[in-house]
Amino acid sequence: MVIRWQMVFLTLLWILSVAAGAPAGPPPPAATARSPIPKVLQEGVGVGEFYSVAVTPDGRYIAAGVRRSAPVGVKEEKAVDIFDARTGKPIGFYVLPRPYEGIPKALAFSGDGALLVIGGQDGKVFLWDTGKGAHLRTLTLPAPVESVALSKDGQWLAVGARDGGLRLWQRGKGGWSQPVLRLTRIILKGDDLRPVERLPEPQRLMKFLDPLIFRKPPFVRSVVFDPKGTWLAVTGTGDLNADTVKEGIAILRLPDGRVQGVLSGHGKGVALKVAGRPPVPWVNALAVSRDGRWLASAGWDATVRVWDMTKRAEVRRLLSPRTPLGAFATRVYNAVAISPDSRLVAAGGFGGRVDVWNLSTGTLVRSLETGNIVEAVAFTPDGVLLIAGGWDGRLTAWRVGSWQRSWSRSATGRTSERTNPPPLL
Repeated sequence: MVIRWQMVFLTLLWILSVAAGAPAGPPPPAATARSPIPKVLQEGVGVGEFYSVAVTPDGRYIAAGVRRSAPVGVKEEKAVDIFDARTGKPIGFYVLPRPYEGIPKALAFSGDGALLVIGGQDGKVFLWDTGKGAHLRTLTLPAPVESVALSKDGQWLAVGARDGGLRLWQRGKGGWSQPVLRLTRIILKGDDLRPVERLPEPQRLMKFLDPLIFRKPPFVRSVVFDPKGTWLAVTGTGDLNADTVKEGIAILRLPDGRVQGVLSGHGKGVALKVAGRPPVPWVNALAVSRDGRWLASAGWDATVRVWDMTKRAEVRRLLSPRTPLGAFATRVYNAVAISPDSRLVAAGGFGGRVDVWNLSTGTLVRSLETGNIVEAVAFTPDGVLLIAGGWDGRLTAWRVGSWQRSWSRSATGRTSERTNPPPLL
């Protein structure tokens, strides 16, 4: 399956390159029944990717959601690996005793570091006590989870899913072992995706491609809380579930969840065209500054937008540098982060690199190559390191300023012999 879907993705990039007017060239070679399986897979050397990253508030540890499998035919393992932030040394991993069926797409630590929230594509949200390394509670949603966020005071948990829905839980009287669901709201609408497991292979392939090219999948891709606790920003793909505004970032008032306004702009003000039309205004990721003034949004239009939340207005439009392939698809951003001192904005995506800008001037400071799609980026709380992980199967840390690589760790194989989740406090 690894070989097959990588070929599908390369073919998709070629299709979008042609649609965007880039020099086409030949499509990638098709995988056939006679294509040899690479020796590394025959011998069982692992393959894997990192999909999410979170750093403990004290900056000591990094949690990273990972999928790995080896050899071909062996059941995949999905877990949350824990690394020492300073050295990159593996500490252990968080995974339930039973096989975990969903890639851990979303992670969040509470402000005191005592709670770790893991959201997965099996529709499960796991709550962990990091002081004891103990599983507290599992929340079950009717759709795969795309995003999670915890309020700074540790009283609220927001979860975004692939049904366009936002769920908001409040810490219960018994703590996070007894959360109370306070709000369920459909934020995004689009074409619902039907199950594809039983479809014949050609139809399954087209169903895989459709959401990326033709459909409007209602995925709540990102949720972030205002550090001061006054609002919650929600965004994703598809159309906003509103009468007057169809695209943008919804700003909800806390704690009642009433929509205060919408930040619109993605898909506009860019010269890029896809099949002769402006790119879709979808947003894949949000990040908020430590003081709550700045909100960064990374989108499908090859831009990162910076918003002044005191005015609810766009103040910066940061355009993705042109990639060697020249294809529009390789300029889409998946992840974004703001440095603790609000000086820098970092974003990574399909271009196989992390771009870093000066927030106040909009100047591109550095592009850090990763070699494949970037799924997650984060700064450590002291602002010393920038972390990124993705389809290259590595979690990498660079020193901010010098931009020298500090360490890099592989997603393949067990990260530690430790069998119990490690306490992090």
